[in-house]
Amino acid sequence: MLLSRLYHASVGDEKVVIGEYRADIEADRAAEKKLATVYLGINVVTTVEGKKMIPIQELLKIDKQLVTERQQAYNQGFNDGHEKGLAIGHQEAKKVIDNFAGLIKDAVSQREVLYEEAHRKILELVLKIARKVTFDAARIDPDVTAGIISGTIEKLVDKSKIKIKVRPEHLPMIEQQIERFMGESTAIKEITIEPDSRVRYGGCFIETPTGDIDARVESQLDIITEEIGTLGVHS
Repeated sequence: MLLSRLYHASVGDEKVVIGEYRADIEADRAAEKKLATVYLGINVVTTVEGKKMIPIQELLKIDKQLVTERQQAYNQGFNDGHEKGLAIGHQEAKKVIDNFAGLIKDAVSQREVLYEEAHRKILELVLKIARKVTFDAARIDPDVTAGIISGTIEKLVDKSKIKIKVRPEHLPMIEQQIERFMGESTAIKEITIEPDSRVRYGGCFIETPTGDIDARVESQLDIITEEIGTLGVHS
């Protein structure tokens, strides 16, 4: 604005001198007119010496008007931006909803496949854990093997001659359990125990005159796995 090359303010004065004294009278008049147009109600005083002066209280009016105009501009911009943002937000939300609806449709169509796959993986994990726990326990405690042998002998039809094959590392401890295997049965005439590296910890392989019994733990777990798999298919 032309009106304001210099601001002169004395501490004890209530007026602010704007412009240079008689620097450009026409320019000052034009500036005064423009100021009155932009800031309605602002009083510009012309002294007898030709100085253009604005009282301090008038400057406060200008400051107040500037604050009001800035707030109005901010509010207008906020409202415009809010409405525009809502419109864009609705469009984006519709896209998300449409995409989500498509995903749900696909998920429903694949639900059975996903369920069967998850079911199979869970069974595999459970059986894997069962194998590890079983073999770890049998490796540490030979009595697990002795218990399996006793249970198997009780179910034999022909007990006259029994040959038991166990893990070589467990042979000495299993040989000490012969009396336990004999029990009070009078049908058992002979029991021999042999090492066999094919047998893992916790199991045994028993031979009799009428047939052989595979009581190895891995064989029993294989049967359990097969049975569970069959149940899973029909469930």
